Amino acid sequence: MVTVTTERPSPAQLLGLSSGFDSFYPGQYELLEESLSWYDSPSRFLGVAAATGSGKSLSSILLAKLSGARTVIVTATKGLQMQYMRDCAQLGGVLVKGQNNFPCALVRGLRADEGPCHDGVPCPVRDQCLYRIQLRKALASQLVVTNYAYWLAQSNFSTGLGEVGLLILDEAHQAFAAMENHLTVYLARLDLQPIGLSFPSAEQWSAWRTWAGAAVPVAEEHLASVECDVRQYRTTEQSVPGHVSRTYRSAKATLAKLQRLTAVTEDWVIQRTDRGYRFVPKWVSAYTQQLLHDVPKVMLMSAILSHRSADYLGIPSDGQRSWVEMDSYFPAANTPIWHVPTARINYRTDDYGAVIWSSRIDQIIQRRLDRKGIIFTVSYDRAKLLLSRSRFKNIMFAHSKGDVVEVVEAFKAASPPAVLVSPTVTTGWDFPMGDGPPQYIVIGKLPYPDTRDPVTKARHDDDKEWSSYLAMETLVQSAGRASRSEADKSEILVVDDNWLWFYPKHKLFAPEWFRRRVCGSLKRVPDPLL
Repeated sequence: MVTVTTERPSPAQLLGLSSGFDSFYPGQYELLEESLSWYDSPSRFLGVAAATGSGKSLSSILLAKLSGARTVIVTATKGLQMQYMRDCAQLGGVLVKGQNNFPCALVRGLRADEGPCHDGVPCPVRDQCLYRIQLRKALASQLVVTNYAYWLAQSNFSTGLGEVGLLILDEAHQAFAAMENHLTVYLARLDLQPIGLSFPSAEQWSAWRTWAGAAVPVAEEHLASVECDVRQYRTTEQSVPGHVSRTYRSAKATLAKLQRLTAVTEDWVIQRTDRGYRFVPKWVSAYTQQLLHDVPKVMLMSAILSHRSADYLGIPSDGQRSWVEMDSYFPAANTPIWHVPTARINYRTDDYGAVIWSSRIDQIIQRRLDRKGIIFTVSYDRAKLLLSRSRFKNIMFAHSKGDVVEVVEAFKAASPPAVLVSPTVTTGWDFPMGDGPPQYIVIGKLPYPDTRDPVTKARHDDDKEWSSYLAMETLVQSAGRASRSEADKSEILVVDDNWLWFYPKHKLFAPEWFRRRVCGSLKRVPDPLL
């Protein structure tokens, strides 16, 4: 009897490459098989909850290659964009970015988005425009990498990126915020003054929509007048003066904003600012078409993706949504999550509670002076409180809103003992330091958003779980800052007693790989992880 063994092809072989991508990560081949099975199924959507280090980017590229579909991969961060381009450059992948990343080919010193072509002036060197060169390459490519802002703008306000068979939304947990930014309308008083308009004294959305409808014809008439001035310069072959160009672009943008406001059918949140008003959608699910269009196959990927994430994006669940939950192949014992009883930390916490809280954090640091750690405080005020009370403030690196990068880099370069105290480096930051990543993380407070913010409050009033969903999302991101490989070891210690009710009630907002690391509560500060 002859036994025939078939060796699994390497990623490089599947991609048709002669080198690189020699082997699959644990579970990556199985993910590829499930993704290909989904691609051939009637289901339109696939959600992939895959922990950091599981090789999501390579999985995406393999699916794009083996499915044969023209694919657009969308990311939220520049770092991941560049990682994709490193991985798919040999496959002809093209990175496409906005015009503000390129110089104007006609006028030295201007960006492409500031060029005379935006005044309606024909560009004699259009074929030399670096932005348009990359766009032409992208339209001709089978594999395109871009960011959420560009994808949304190009596919809704411009000519798009051609026919797409597969849309991969990486860092999909950030798609909601990207949609919100795309949809939000900001009107300043200076936008309206040249038109002769002023804001109404109204609080109801219906009144604002009526006002916008009445303002549209006035803005159209103003734009027509400015266009006439621009044409006069063009017919006499004169350059359009800068002030006329700025007036034209402002008039055109203001009219577009007013038209967008008149098209809104549900109530939005109205925020007054120092210079005007912001109009923010309460939810983005009604506008999912602007993100997905008619792309037949859409895959969403993230380390913290949950069904609730997909629900908030408006992804249908009636038989059109398939789901894959990958466990992390990093040993769970390397990143235990413990609650250490301390005090309930919120805006009601009194001075006695603050003393207990800062003392507990000092106890954690004192037993870990041979290593580096991060303390997440959620707010700058609480960071200042810790600095004012801690016995270890001399080894603490704390930043303001303006010097985050500098302080984080100084912390990375520092030798142990060192502690980064931060309210904000919960997502988008890696710590690949020479002596390894931080070996402990302290969650100083559950990261609930400030419900005094009008948008957050409006959403919370509609959905009481919204704030808890955001808190869990940030918590999971925070816990993942120090675990980037299977060799990394980092303990996560929660010193907010609100954990005792929060986690049992909302744990399903967290991915499975995170839940597997939650160990329970301790009576005292644990021994350092060895």
